[in-house]
Amino acid sequence: MNIAIERLPDCKAVLNAEVPAEIVKETRDLVVGLFSQQAKVPGYRPGKTPRAVVEKRYAKQIDEELKERLFNRVFREAGETRDLEVLGIAKIDREVYNADGTFSMTTEVVTAPEVSLPDYKGIAVEIPKFAVDDERVAESLERMRSEHAEYVELEGRELAAGDVAVISWEAATLKDTGPEDGPDEENGGWLLEPREEYWIKLPAADAEDEPFLPGFAKQLAGLEAGETKDVEVTFDDSEAVFAGLRGKTAVFPVTVKSVREEKLPELTDELASKIAGGKTLEDLRAGIRANLEREADSVRDRLIKNQILTKLGAETAFELPRHMLFNETQRQVNDLVYQGYNRGMDDEAIRESEEQIVQEAQARAASNLKTSFILEKIAEAEKIAVTDGEVSNRVVMMAAQAGRPVKKVARQLRDANGFQRIRRELLVGKVLEFLKSNASVTEVDPPAGEDAGGAA
Repeated sequence: MNIAIERLPDCKAVLNAEVPAEIVKETRDLVVGLFSQQAKVPGYRPGKTPRAVVEKRYAKQIDEELKERLFNRVFREAGETRDLEVLGIAKIDREVYNADGTFSMTTEVVTAPEVSLPDYKGIAVEIPKFAVDDERVAESLERMRSEHAEYVELEGRELAAGDVAVISWEAATLKDTGPEDGPDEENGGWLLEPREEYWIKLPAADAEDEPFLPGFAKQLAGLEAGETKDVEVTFDDSEAVFAGLRGKTAVFPVTVKSVREEKLPELTDELASKIAGGKTLEDLRAGIRANLEREADSVRDRLIKNQILTKLGAETAFELPRHMLFNETQRQVNDLVYQGYNRGMDDEAIRESEEQIVQEAQARAASNLKTSFILEKIAEAEKIAVTDGEVSNRVVMMAAQAGRPVKKVARQLRDANGFQRIRRELLVGKVLEFLKSNASVTEVDPPAGEDAGGAA
């Protein structure tokens, strides 16, 4: 097979090829045979229709299938002999069946970038040590105790830090605005609606993190059951969750319905059995430690792989296919806009952030594509592959998790080109595990005041 390649900028190439007559004939016979097996022609039983009838009735479809197979044969040959990986066809300039039985074609194709890999074995990675100690186990136990606490009502007691207030409030109002200027339901208006039987724990006076809204709970200190107070909350100008309330001050007419004290249960085997279904306290502690260690391992694994990818990306430079970059950027824009709406941003806030969204989407898209090509190149160099059995196992697992029949899940994946996505995810996972196993990992003490284990 004669193939000539002219490489162009922007990950493109012009490919000229002439397919020998014997390959054209062999491929055509195969295509016609496939159509003959599947053809449904009146007057003939399936698979018994004469070849000439099939060729005449399905001439256009046979020609399209033949050309597609010949193009793919050329692309495969170019990949095996000329190291040209074709990702898609930009345009076809010529496709001709010659008198001597050969097939000639000229096409502009989109190609995978030429990636020169750096040394990817022994990459130096530095991560903080993750300590799962008795203190972290005790903190988890305390949270579980709180979940099983009783709340005893106190008479004649002023609210103080650590107490739980049961409150209600009438519809809140915004200062210096009219009723028509208030936010709609989607942009924070729901916060201003009346509430009944709202439970809130008062934080310490110097606490930075507060339940509900900043500064709300602390203003309840000193109140007794039956007393009322206007609680004012000013929303930050940059607050995205409550887009319609940014920079405004809301006034909540709050009534304290009762003051309650949190009574924590003792740490006993009885409590452990209630929490963990028949387990002893020591069993519960051991289970908590095991869970924390699994979480720490997960964070450690993610940090190592992220550093590896960051270093590989910094040491590798190549051009990305423009059309793929455009498509991936659009996908990232859609994701970022969707995330913005989920955080409470309205259409106006999205429009105001358009430039920032596009810039972030472009950066993510370039990083994702670059990482993808680097990992594929490493997989090729190390002969890392995904078997059909591994893909099937993942499909079975997905079906089991969803509680659906495997056949239905498989059909849905096939229709959405999901098998290719699964194969790619598995391949990426294998390559990352390979890189991690060959990395030089150093664990260091976290900076003073930081708890690496807490990140888990």
